[in-house]
Amino acid sequence: MNYEAYMLLWENTYIKLKQFEYINNTDIQINTIVNHSTLLVITEGEAEVLIGDQPYLIQRFSIFHIGKSQSLNIKAKDSISYYMMHYKGDVIYADAFLQHLYMQFQPFQTDFTCVPANALGIHMLLQDMYDKWKTSSIQDHLSVKASFYELIYRIFQELHEGLGKPHEMDKVEAARLYLEQHIHEPVAIQTLADSLKISTRHLLRTFKERYGIGPQIYLQQLRIERAKHYLLSNHYGIREIAISLGYEDEYYFSRAFKKETTMAPSIFRRKYTSGMSELAITNENRFQYNENQLAQAIRFESRENDFMMKKMMKHIKMPFLLGLMVLLAACGDDTSQTADNKEGTPKTEESTIRTVTDDSGREVEIPVKAERIVTDWYLGQILALDVVPVGAVTANLDYAAFLKPYYKDGEINNIGTDGNTSLEKILELKPDLIITWNKEDVEKYEKIAPTIVFSESAHKTAADEIKAMGEYLGRQAEADAFVKDFDNRIANAQNKINAAIPEGATFTIFDLFEKNATIVGNNSVSGGRALYQILTMKPQEKVQELFDTQESGGGRYDISYEVVGDYIGDYVFLINFFNKGGEFPSTWTNLDIVKNNKIIDLAPEYYFASDPLSGLHQAEDMANKIVEFTESQKNK
Repeated sequence: MNYEAYMLLWENTYIKLKQFEYINNTDIQINTIVNHSTLLVITEGEAEVLIGDQPYLIQRFSIFHIGKSQSLNIKAKDSISYYMMHYKGDVIYADAFLQHLYMQFQPFQTDFTCVPANALGIHMLLQDMYDKWKTSSIQDHLSVKASFYELIYRIFQELHEGLGKPHEMDKVEAARLYLEQHIHEPVAIQTLADSLKISTRHLLRTFKERYGIGPQIYLQQLRIERAKHYLLSNHYGIREIAISLGYEDEYYFSRAFKKETTMAPSIFRRKYTSGMSELAITNENRFQYNENQLAQAIRFESRENDFMMKKMMKHIKMPFLLGLMVLLAACGDDTSQTADNKEGTPKTEESTIRTVTDDSGREVEIPVKAERIVTDWYLGQILALDVVPVGAVTANLDYAAFLKPYYKDGEINNIGTDGNTSLEKILELKPDLIITWNKEDVEKYEKIAPTIVFSESAHKTAADEIKAMGEYLGRQAEADAFVKDFDNRIANAQNKINAAIPEGATFTIFDLFEKNATIVGNNSVSGGRALYQILTMKPQEKVQELFDTQESGGGRYDISYEVVGDYIGDYVFLINFFNKGGEFPSTWTNLDIVKNNKIIDLAPEYYFASDPLSGLHQAEDMANKIVEFTESQKNK
């Protein structure tokens, strides 16, 4: 997390405190969606906290920042005390730099945590704020607002200086939630442990300590409980149930079911069908469901028939399918002949609507070929298909200069900023499809037009990304043409670079702040995707170590200027967006590459976006700059 960037944004932030609560020594349980950005400070007691899909086990003073529209679940083990502040924040844009920074870091939407070293000082500040908030004095409320900024400063100071630490995720609870969400799939405990970055032995031991049984047994019991529900519904055969729950066959399923219930599935169904209501999913059953889980269960059941049919289709023999297709074809021919013989019978028009599954797993009815598209992020992916959307956000229109030749001035309407779009402007554009990155915004967008969630991370390569967008927009031919051109041009750029550089040459991209340097990551912004993923250039050794061992913050890795020299590659790119005209410490200015002008500058306005179309042009631009730089060094 780039704390310096967040502090700069907060320095230019106007906040309105909407609500301030203090709950003392209560065993309250909370299951809600926060309507505003929220600071939650648990001061004492033990609790299980779930923010979105991130679980935490609270046993000491802890601070949580929760983005607007995020889900929040709190379950106190005994009793807890906490402060909760709901606020609305807006960054006052002094220049384009701050707007760029806001688009990238989204300070009011970002979830983060802190276990502070100076808990007492923060607690005293909160007590004073709450005492003043309860009064009706304007002076006191102004003081509370000023103290809110001080509270934010103290949190970031703790995190920036390494005194306070981010709260660790509750990995055991994360494992349990994963098992519940993947009940229908094969689950390898080793893979689950690896994803949580703990040993299998540690996961088995801590899971059993917490829940009394190991994860394999827990999953088995979950599946048996779900199997009971399916058996009593009388919609599915035993083989269908076995396959849908991940069992090898009905024999293995029957053995597992009988081991848990002492009776075979068929006997269970006959015995309890008449009393089905007694075994419905309620809070009286063995596995307790909170309101959120019940809602998930209801949503799941609405898709149950389709899911089980898909699972079963994989097990139907091909000869049967072929026979069925022949029979249906014959019936179709018969029907069409009959229809042709009837005078005045209208022909069926080709459907203009189709159903797709978007990148969040939602089934959505969208136009076969959308014409009026609005997007809150994916301008480059759409332009790559020779489609100009009617609406896009400021970040794409102002900070993706490589995209500007693909549309005319005024052709795309500005619908606001990423995360804060104007519904009124979108409504005026009369879109037939909205494409968003944020599944939390789907509900409001769907009131205007069909909406799909798109995610770059759901697709492995730039080519896959464009092909997926082509499928959604009904432009498969355009996607194939782009990918073919993309592959040819990238191959040419790679050949140009490889002919100019020595074998094994390494690369680094720096993005500089006043007080700390950052190294651009390999999968996103500021040319990182173009250089490392698309062009497949080799990172410098310590840069590669960062990629392998650490999580990036906003697509970058913070490093101190004291050690910046350890990350110098054979070729160094610099994007100085964050400190234009500013001074840098001597540990930077005294570097050989700086003193001898051995740095390749990249224009920030061309390197903000990381979509495949921008990435293509960035890759070609980098290739040209590398060749020019290499030639200039030879002539010295």
